[in-house]
Amino acid sequence: SEEIVRHFEREERLLASLNHPNIAQLYGGGVTADGIPFFAMEHVEGQRLDEHCDERQLAPDERLQLFRKVCAAVTYAHQHLVIHRDIKPANIRVTAEGEPKLLDFGIAKLLEPTTSLGGEQTMTSAGAMTPEYASPEQVRGEAMATTSDVYSLGVVLYKLLTGQSPYRTKTNRAEEIARAITDQVPERPSTAIAKAEADSSDSPHSAFRNPKSLRGDLDNIILKALRKEPRRRYESAAQFSEDIRRHLAGLPVIARKDTWSYRSAKFIRRNRIAVGAGALVLLALLGGVVATEWEARATRQEKARAESINAFLEQMLNYSNPQLALARENSRPTTVTEAMDEAAKRLESGAFSDHPEVRADLERIIATSYAGQGKRDLADEHIQKYLALVSKLYGKDHPKTLAATAIRAAILFSDGKMVESEKLYRQILPRMRAEQQRGNIKAEVLAKELNNFAYLRRTQGDSHEAELLFRESLSLLPQIPGEERYLVGVTRSTLASTLADQGKFGEALRTAEEAVAEARQTGQAGTAGFGFSLTVLGGLLTDIQHFAEAGAALREAKAIFHKLVSPRSLWLADNLRNEAILFYEQGRFAESLEKVTKTLDLYRQNFGTHYDNYPTALITQGLILNKTGKSQEGETILREAVKLRTDSLPKEHFWVALANDALGECLTAQDRYDEAEPLLLQSYESLKSSQGANNPRTRLALQRLVVLYEDWGRFATANIYRNKLVAGKF
Repeated sequence: SEEIVRHFEREERLLASLNHPNIAQLYGGGVTADGIPFFAMEHVEGQRLDEHCDERQLAPDERLQLFRKVCAAVTYAHQHLVIHRDIKPANIRVTAEGEPKLLDFGIAKLLEPTTSLGGEQTMTSAGAMTPEYASPEQVRGEAMATTSDVYSLGVVLYKLLTGQSPYRTKTNRAEEIARAITDQVPERPSTAIAKAEADSSDSPHSAFRNPKSLRGDLDNIILKALRKEPRRRYESAAQFSEDIRRHLAGLPVIARKDTWSYRSAKFIRRNRIAVGAGALVLLALLGGVVATEWEARATRQEKARAESINAFLEQMLNYSNPQLALARENSRPTTVTEAMDEAAKRLESGAFSDHPEVRADLERIIATSYAGQGKRDLADEHIQKYLALVSKLYGKDHPKTLAATAIRAAILFSDGKMVESEKLYRQILPRMRAEQQRGNIKAEVLAKELNNFAYLRRTQGDSHEAELLFRESLSLLPQIPGEERYLVGVTRSTLASTLADQGKFGEALRTAEEAVAEARQTGQAGTAGFGFSLTVLGGLLTDIQHFAEAGAALREAKAIFHKLVSPRSLWLADNLRNEAILFYEQGRFAESLEKVTKTLDLYRQNFGTHYDNYPTALITQGLILNKTGKSQEGETILREAVKLRTDSLPKEHFWVALANDALGECLTAQDRYDEAEPLLLQSYESLKSSQGANNPRTRLALQRLVVLYEDWGRFATANIYRNKLVAGKF
């Protein structure tokens, strides 16, 4: 029926938007010769989740680790505004390699109400669900949210660890199961196993279903996921997974009341050896003078360290005190830079030579402060000192040493030393990945460095490696705490720009829109990162000439930046640049010139001409001058942009083509057709190859060829290109 076909096509659209290692991949769709729609999916050769675990008699911890991967897949779907609504073991297949794959989004629903597809909801509300795994609100036909999937995950985990349903029913009739889901209170998982063991006289419980392993944290974690009221469950699948991780790590979980005795007990379990040793030390202190003397010596050392830190801080504060400054020859107020210079001199003269770990931290602070002031040479000098100190103190593979190297790589990148920066990133990222897997580096730290390296590779012209790095960063999302989630929107938006680099304009626009929608949904709207996402979306909307929407996005972003970031911020400068392009496309040349001139000043002051968006701003400025009768001035600027692009990028890169194409337009305006023709032809062919025939950038190049040949009087050739443009045949 038409209803079934619409439902089928909807699942295809949903799956096409999801790309995650634990979600079965959609490869494509079409229609058979008989008019039957079809789509081709990844073939998953694997068992149901519960059968896989039982057949291998996996221990509870192994089951929990596997379940966390399922949570990661569900979290990814939720971030793409999709609720699965039919999570059950049969829809989770585990491959021979032990990787779970989430299947069947057939009754999934987009979270955004504006994207609901009319009558397609009829099927789901009419009962297309698996009652045993459905949430109370789903059973009652009420509105559903991501917490409904959290509930279903809770049922899956209950059965995975107990082998039983959370509810007791006499039959398998859907009506009886529905009443149990809405009315019964689930039994504690540990109690359910204990009862099953007592009732079974001929078959003792398996070692992997031990009530003792569930008592306490796991009982509470599972029951929290199964709360009748959605607001009392975990807020998200990611939070559910994080509580399981904390349980596995021996940390307090949010499902348990946070009492002093509970936290103390968790600490003792995590640190049995240390706590035992501490008890022995305590006995020794009570019974011996030696231990007392040792403690006194340690106290004296700590006191001396604290006094030296205080003295250093006092000197720095006094140096900037305007009253004490009168005693110096130059009695004007001290600037922050001068205070920083004085601090650096004192460290150089031997301050904290007895406390190298303190000196290391101060070197890091001074380095990052200089970097923030744009003094990259001084920043690099002090970060190298910091790196040398932490390498000596902790070793080359210690997280502090890796973090120090990452800071230096970022400073080199900011200074335009791309090759040296790339070399450092390639040295440390494999080690950072390994340390993150061991739990020694936080996921958000690794994600940030992956982002930085991805942006470096994009700047160097390798958008394909950049895309892989951005996607790797996004895969860490389930492990990133809520307060660090601002990184996610920035990463997804920069991924959108990277996809646009490759000519994947439709996917780029969807990705940029997802970043903005997700930020609004998760309470990130109003943050600086949200402003960045709006700026990227505004630029892409300008490319497709959706000027009203683009302007609204850019204005909202600018208002956020004026509240939250420095007037020298690159994000604010990028917003101004996109506004300049928007005004140029609308023919508002005076306003555009004002915006782009300010943009270029900010770029020069705060990053330099090697910033990847600097030549883009130059191109806009050159085109404005060309349009306003100053073509020779425009040509000078456009040739500078071309040189910057050709000096730093492969000749086939689309940024090179865009620069040459703009220069060709300027030469056409000066009637220098012989010079303009090869530039415009080569740019058009290059853009058609790298961006695709229907890309807005390619179509602009084609329009410039039409103008060239018309102005040149070669009307037949102009008509060839015009016909291609009108017919859409490229």
